[in-house]
Amino acid sequence: MRLGTLTSFVFAAAGIAVLVKIVLPPTDSEPLRLLSSGQCLECHAGVAAEWQTSHHKFAYENPEVRKLSNNFANQECIACHAPRPVLSFEPGERVLARQSERGLGVDCLACHAHPEGGVGTSNINAKLDAPCRPRLVERMASVEHCAACHNQHKTVEQWRGAPDNLKGNNCLDCHMPETWREGGRKGRNHSFKASHDLPSLQSAVTMDAAWDAEGAWVSLSNQGAGHNFPTDERSRAADLQVRWKGPQGAWGIWERVHRFRDPYRDETDLTNTQLPAGETQRFELQPGPEIKLGEVRLLYRTNPYLEDELASELFRMELAR
Repeated sequence: MRLGTLTSFVFAAAGIAVLVKIVLPPTDSEPLRLLSSGQCLECHAGVAAEWQTSHHKFAYENPEVRKLSNNFANQECIACHAPRPVLSFEPGERVLARQSERGLGVDCLACHAHPEGGVGTSNINAKLDAPCRPRLVERMASVEHCAACHNQHKTVEQWRGAPDNLKGNNCLDCHMPETWREGGRKGRNHSFKASHDLPSLQSAVTMDAAWDAEGAWVSLSNQGAGHNFPTDERSRAADLQVRWKGPQGAWGIWERVHRFRDPYRDETDLTNTQLPAGETQRFELQPGPEIKLGEVRLLYRTNPYLEDELASELFRMELAR
């Protein structure tokens, strides 16, 4: 190669290198010192918007939680409603409560802050030189990450004992489905649809009822959840109810057929009546001899003392002789 050609090639290469450096973002950005989940907003606005609609965000301010915990006089509840970073504890180990910014509930740092700095992620394609310095942490895609809080009432143990066809891979399949965001980025939905989301509740169980030659009956089948129904909080309750239309054409009051619930520890006169994954329970009904028409319904209560009018009606079916 002649000297002139070589010189031209060197200058051209140098020019391309300078151009690349100008156009492409730096790969050695300064690590971000994470002090609050508010710092996550600039880069992760889509995730933050989903989380804002979730009951993770609402965990500490939820008036039902406040009431049931006597405004957190029961301090045992604070650990899961305003937890320290889960990754600072052993897999599945119970977390402790944090002292600051409790109003953020279960925030970004509660699940993602890494004890060695930066954030943990289960995304194998994460940009490792981003300011928050993401680290691949495999356990974040496992039930063990959720178990720190959600196995206090044995939900993860229920999942382990569920039929394989209901388990999915883990909690994320149902509660954090994959989603696409602006810019073509693929991630997990952070709205955590669960017991406050009517379609999620209706997908967990199916109700059937009939008035046939054997009489009137109603059944509930848990063929959609990988754990008991209802699960997690002992304050959850699901009630099967029936009412009958009298001979004069007036509807009677709703009567409880059965309550599905795991009682509190001090409710020693009650037993666990949750419906395990994959199981069906059937209940025979007792209409009077002159009754020709009835209705059955399933109500879901986030608080066992919640009035019928404030509960979520999942299903209603007619019974006709």
